[in-house]
This record gives sequence, C-alpha cells and structure tokens, in this order.
Amino acid sequence: MRIDVHAHYYHSTYVDRLSRNGGDTRPAARAPGAAMTFEERVGLLDGAGIHVQVLSVGALQPNFANAEEATAAARLNNDLYADICQRYGGRFSAFATVPLPHIDATLTELARAIDVLGMVGVNIGCSIAGRPLDDAAFAPFFTELNRRGTVVFLHPVGCGCGPFLEDLGLDFPLGAPFEDSIAALRLVLAGVVQRFPKIRFIVPHLGGTLPFLVTRLDNSSVAMRWEYKPSEHLKRLWYDSINGNVAALCCAREAFGADKLVLGTDFPHLPGKRFKQCVTYIQESDLLQEEKDAILDRNAQTLLGLADR
Repeated sequence: MRIDVHAHYYHSTYVDRLSRNGGDTRPAARAPGAAMTFEERVGLLDGAGIHVQVLSVGALQPNFANAEEATAAARLNNDLYADICQRYGGRFSAFATVPLPHIDATLTELARAIDVLGMVGVNIGCSIAGRPLDDAAFAPFFTELNRRGTVVFLHPVGCGCGPFLEDLGLDFPLGAPFEDSIAALRLVLAGVVQRFPKIRFIVPHLGGTLPFLVTRLDNSSVAMRWEYKPSEHLKRLWYDSINGNVAALCCAREAFGADKLVLGTDFPHLPGKRFKQCVTYIQESDLLQEEKDAILDRNAQTLLGLADR
C-alpha cells in the first residue's frame, strides 16, 4: 500500500487562529496547491498511485506561550483532520497536533488524538518555541511517546540556521534541511533515541544534510566524545523521500538503508507535475526493484501499522 507520510493541510480556521496568536503562517501562504479541494487531491493521489496520504500541520505548530490558546488550536486542528479522515473513506490519515511546550495539555491532547480520533502518530517541530527537542523539559512527553511506541514526524519550523537566509527567502529551501539535520543529530547525541527506543522518528527531506555528512560526523571528535559513531544511531530513525534528486536518494540509501526510507510529497508545496515526480524519481532511480518497492509500498505501511485499503 502506497502511503505519503509527508503532506499538509492548512484549514483557514486553523491558520486564522495561529495568526491571531502571533504564529508564523507564511508556509500556508506560500503553498501553491493550498486551494485544491479534497476531491481534486484524491485525483492527484490516484494519478501517483498513492492510496493514503497522512496529513500534518508541518511548520504551523501551535507553540504559543499561552497554554489555553495552544490547546484550543491543537484540538481545533485535530478535529478538522479527524473529520476529513472520516469523510474520505480511508484515503487520508493524520498525525496529531499537540500544544507543546505545555506538557500536561500535550499529554491530554495526545491521548485524545490517538485513542479517540485514531491518529497514527504525532507531528512536532524540529525545535519547540526556540528550544531543542532534547531539552529536559520535554522528557515527560517523550516518556509517554515511548510507552505508546508512537510514530513522531518531525518538521522544520523556519527558525533559520543563520542570519543570511531570510532576506533571500532561503529560510525553508535551504534552512529547512539544516533544521532536519540538527534536530536528528541532537536526538542521537543527547541520548533521546537511546533512552526512548520505542519512539519511531521520521526525519523529512532524506535527513537533510546527514546522508552527505555522516562519514564526516563518524570521523569527527564528536564521535570520539560520545564513544560511538553517529551513523549507528541515525540508522534507527526513518527518513522521508522528499528531495527529487536520484543521487541524493542513493546517498540516503547508502547511509541509512532502503528499509528506513518512506515516501513523502510535501503537498501542497509541490503540486501538479512535481507531485507525481516525488514518486517517479524513485521509480526511475538505480535502486534495486526490491528497494523501490520497499520505499514506495511497504515501509510506511509497516511503520504506521495501516492495514491494506
């Protein structure tokens, strides 16, 4: 079963709520396919041979300082997503939205989203309100995720990775893959992956820069300081396929293994012809047919525990 693990839906009511609370809603405004109806979206999925698309808010996280507002926004989005999943006969699933950094409210909404609304995991930012994921304050959240064996889909939030990106509009095209890389590496080096082994993290965009740099990291003083090679633990994560470059795909396959790669499209940011290319570039790559089948049709189904539709 072909599952797209990286796709977004920005409901106008949710976007308005984020805007009123000072949230950054630029990703929604920049998405060229955001106005597409769900009937049109289903047609797009059919054209690419995709059976299920998993929705998430991506960068539009409700990480407000006010706990009540953050909770209300998360509940609103989860209810909107649950309605879509119910109305479209199994073509859509969803990752839960949670009101981090407010731990008690997050644990309550996580339970509702997964146990009541039937969501297949949770979506969080590569950082939370300016704090790294390995911040000690988030340990109770990861403890519960580990108890549940939850799938956690990470996503850049546009925090930037230097002062020279935003003026050129590169905070997402270039900055996002660095956010992916930093978040994943911190989860490994800070011991989060080791302490919470039942959490199944998905890192977007083929892991950002990590496939290209993993050997450099293994040979660095960082590896000596932690007494193990980062690559050993990076292979315990999953990575979605959004990139479009066959050489990058092959590099990720060599770094992490084809069994750790899952299909993603980043819809509605890559609409039209580019949407189908998210699938065809894998099909046209030099990977073994068995590896292509795993990436496109098996790995995500096993990871998310979704039955054949």
